Amino acid sequence: DMDLTQEDNQLNVRITNWSGHSLPTGYPEGRRMWLNVKFLDGGGATILEHGDYDWTTAELVTDDTKVYETLVGLTPGMAKTTGLTPGESFHLVLNNIVLSDNRIPPKGFTNAAFEAVLAQPVNYSYEDGQHWDDTEYVIPENAVQAVVTLYHQTTTKEYIEFLRYSNVTDAKGQIAYDQWVIGGMSAPMVMDSAMIDLGDGEPIPGDVNGDGVVNVTDLLLMLSDWVPCSGCPTDVNNDGYVNVTDILIAISNWG
Repeated sequence: DMDLTQEDNQLNVRITNWSGHSLPTGYPEGRRMWLNVKFLDGGGATILEHGDYDWTTAELVTDDTKVYETLVGLTPGMAKTTGLTPGESFHLVLNNIVLSDNRIPPKGFTNAAFEAVLAQPVNYSYEDGQHWDDTEYVIPENAVQAVVTLYHQTTTKEYIEFLRYSNVTDAKGQIAYDQWVIGGMSAPMVMDSAMIDLGDGEPIPGDVNGDGVVNVTDLLLMLSDWVPCSGCPTDVNNDGYVNVTDILIAISNWG
């Protein structure tokens, strides 16, 4: 579930996990979920994009957006034993340490329960009971809309290329790579998408009901409060009265 909100020049994207497992789930190598955020101008053109994915090369820009994934690797001891390099690795069987895990926990999550089965977040934190995550983006100047899409991908280019080049005993690595290409390079799937109209954060004078437009509904609400009404939202100029002055302000911002 995706929820978009604006506060001043910040866009907040909240992803809520209603499943019974961490999101994304499954084996960690090559599997990820990420946010693509496009800020649009009045003509619908993209001003700025976060999490850009190249559908031709299967390459994702990861350093300007939130990517949900588990990164695993080899400790120095395991690296010495295997003759490999310590740190992040795609060696599924040999990996013996979780380097980071920011996957969104399920409803009912507690840190103690997850720690008990070695499934706790790593280099990321969630409070007990938190089954959502927030990501903030700075809204660029002249942006009037934002379109946010949550993508999921099962096999990244980096992982399939690792399988291709690391398997030197037979042709299965190449076969797996060829099938990945034939199948569309594990094309990302849309999990959720939403759009939000962006404003300057200031209410429109005369927009009594706060729906972003001044129209006859606002005038009718003013007429219903046609008395001294201190603190009422229909008292547009805050002089303690709803009267013709407020009506004129609304008309000047009509539409």
